[in-house]
Amino acid sequence: MTSFFGKLKSQNASAPAVGPATTRKDASGPVPTPLERMLANAGPIRSDGSDKFLGMENFGNSCYCNSILQCLYYSVPFRENVLAYPRRSTLDSIALSQKHAPPRQPPAQQNGAAKKPNGPASSRNAGTPPQQQKPEDKDSPEYKKKQALQTGPILNMTYDNSKDYEMPETLFTSLKDMFEAIVTAQYRTGVVSGWRLLEVLRQENEMFRSAMHQDAHEFLNLLLNTVLENLEAHDRKLIAQKKAEEPVPVKGEPTEMVRSESATVQFPSILPVPTANSPTRWLHQLFEGTLTSETRCLTCENVSQRDEPFLDLSVDLEQHSSVTACLRRFSEEEMLCERNKFHCDNCGGLQEAEKRMKIKRLPRILALHLKRFKYTEDFGRLQKLFHKVVYPYHLRLFNTTDDAEDPDRLYELYAVVVHIGGGPYHGHYVSIIKTQDRGWLLFDDEMVEPVDKNFVRNFFGDKAGLATAYVLFYQETTLEEVRKEQRTEGKRRASQDFTAGLGVDTKRSAELHRVETVSPLGSPNSPADSAHYAALDHAMTAPPDFKANGHVETPKSPNVSAVRPTSPVMQSKKEKAKEEKARKAAEKQAEKDRQEAERHRRKDLANKITEAHKKQEADLKAALEASKQTKAEEDQRNALERAHTYQPNGGSSSGFEKFKRSKSLRFGSLTKKDKPPSNPSEENIVPPVPAGNGDTPEKDIPKERKNRFSIRKKSFGMLS
Repeated sequence: MTSFFGKLKSQNASAPAVGPATTRKDASGPVPTPLERMLANAGPIRSDGSDKFLGMENFGNSCYCNSILQCLYYSVPFRENVLAYPRRSTLDSIALSQKHAPPRQPPAQQNGAAKKPNGPASSRNAGTPPQQQKPEDKDSPEYKKKQALQTGPILNMTYDNSKDYEMPETLFTSLKDMFEAIVTAQYRTGVVSGWRLLEVLRQENEMFRSAMHQDAHEFLNLLLNTVLENLEAHDRKLIAQKKAEEPVPVKGEPTEMVRSESATVQFPSILPVPTANSPTRWLHQLFEGTLTSETRCLTCENVSQRDEPFLDLSVDLEQHSSVTACLRRFSEEEMLCERNKFHCDNCGGLQEAEKRMKIKRLPRILALHLKRFKYTEDFGRLQKLFHKVVYPYHLRLFNTTDDAEDPDRLYELYAVVVHIGGGPYHGHYVSIIKTQDRGWLLFDDEMVEPVDKNFVRNFFGDKAGLATAYVLFYQETTLEEVRKEQRTEGKRRASQDFTAGLGVDTKRSAELHRVETVSPLGSPNSPADSAHYAALDHAMTAPPDFKANGHVETPKSPNVSAVRPTSPVMQSKKEKAKEEKARKAAEKQAEKDRQEAERHRRKDLANKITEAHKKQEADLKAALEASKQTKAEEDQRNALERAHTYQPNGGSSSGFEKFKRSKSLRFGSLTKKDKPPSNPSEENIVPPVPAGNGDTPEKDIPKERKNRFSIRKKSFGMLS
């Protein structure tokens, strides 16, 4: 759509100025918009509001609010619960409130551009004629928005109807007033002026009082939490009122009768009875899910779990990824170490641990926030990430716990909030929403236009421009609904192709997207064709018929009907579904085989590693045994040597051999310096030999022994 891609420029730029002179109207009347052409034969208006397609007025910088409100309105369970609680207003009360509503005041800014007053020309240009203004581009979104405000009708929402609900004015009552006004309106197209809701929002939240660019995800989170608080406060009020006004039962009177009469008088049937399963919990059941934080201590292996409720999931982005990959990364194990250690109650101190987030309870409406804005330390501010993130039409979550409720729940994409701009501090928000029976529509403030289904896939982040998907809304569905929608889309595509004048026969609508591999059957136009069709007949098994003249009757070609047998759409859809199922089964089997092969490979690798460890341990053990044996043998050998060396008699030649060369033990090796001084007279004295007595030799022998073995110390005085 050229009108939308023209909006990819900065929304802070001023719109083209319009001169005070009114342009001439076309005699043929205003040209209908694409939405009006689509709704030309829509039939009677429905009472549930599903066929109302109204834009929302932008009060300077309220596109963040308009895009989120449109997504919530076209959520059927959310809209029905808002209208039903605490009760629905009557048409008379709504008409009375609209009648006494203050008049609508145009905003000071329109689409982010201030309107300049039409003052006199400046003195510099007083002498020159005024320049002729350029004609406006009728395909520009600014022109279409201005035309929507001028054409109308405008649904003025400057009143408060909270007294009709017996509730104080809150953000919930303002939202309910807007939804009721849209549902009860007697027209399908127009513009809603939600001034009152913005005033209540700014009164209750200071953050939204400024004219700065706001974040659509922050508004969604604030709106859901505020509505929850409003509902719970009203529920507590009803419970307190019921307890205070409940009469004391009289003795002897049945309690059920008293309660019935009291309830009939004080609590009409239109008010909800607060119980444990109160209707005020519908918002919890729609948007609220449960996250389970599993933390495993690496010291004691103790696993602790903690449940946390959530209304939306914010996922980090990476380049060239998908929503499924982002959700899988959201549940990856996170290591808690160093400064982020986990306090383990079992260990009684800070320990290293592994943390993982899983989904325990799935919501009926899943709001996914793609974290496009990231703080960078280099610039010291938030930066927009233009990463390509693919989001599917149908989604199934795999990061669930083992005890999750309905873990195989299937979601379908029904709304996308798109941010257009280069950063978080400026830009524009639009929403692309799948309606109940009118396909996808683009809601750009006051402008509403139908778009193709493939148009939704233009905001992955890889296209030229600054438009990226920011918030994704998925709602629960079933496989039967998906198949039914596919069949409806096939029929609608066939009818659109036929009405577009493509010359396609409706009998062949089932074959529009299939390649013909055989020639279509028809009446033969030539002898060649006749021969061709005759050859296609079944083979003859009976003998040929002979005529009376002996000639053989030639077989006649069977009459071929000119009508081509058609295959219905259901048959082609079933074939496609069967092929798709077979393909998925083959892929699943291949994936299972791959996983089984991978498991066997890992098992073999683990066995090899175990065998290697066992062999290494055996070698080490054998080496230790050999070392011990060698040590024992060496000790035994040393002991034998010591035993052989030592002799008890003290007369070991080998032991004395060590001291043989000692200077102090060598007999007769003393030098002159070491010898003691001797008396020469004593050397020449010859002992007397007694005559005739043989005892002299016996006395000399002990004397020599005494001189031979008297050396025991290094003192040489004993030689004498």
